[in-house]
Amino acid sequence: MAQPHLRRPATARILLLLAALGLPLTACGDHGTDGEVRAAEDGVLRIVGQDDLRWDVEQLTAPAGEITFELVCEDAVNHNIVLDELDEEIAFCSPGETVTGSIELQPGTYTYVCTIPGHESTMRGELVVE
Repeated sequence: MAQPHLRRPATARILLLLAALGLPLTACGDHGTDGEVRAAEDGVLRIVGQDDLRWDVEQLTAPAGEITFELVCEDAVNHNIVLDELDEEIAFCSPGETVTGSIELQPGTYTYVCTIPGHESTMRGELVVE
């Protein structure tokens, strides 16, 4: 009598396929937030609001005084920059736009956040003003 041919369940094959595909994809998923600290250049802090609801950098530094934010929105989503401690919107952009906004800041640590509904939990960063 012939032995029945043993087959792996479809679920196991799908999981193996997802695992094989997922490993290389996660290695490519850089959001630019691997401990990078971006300093102001010529008094301007450039920050990109990404379509995946993340900032391109989560730590900024700037000297005290007037600080200009250059906010870049990728192609699909609106973003804004608000300093939690001051509850003040500095800049707002629509998809594909680049805008600037300025604010006078004293030395200290501030939290910058996008307050567009649904963005706040993943779009938070720290600004250190020296």
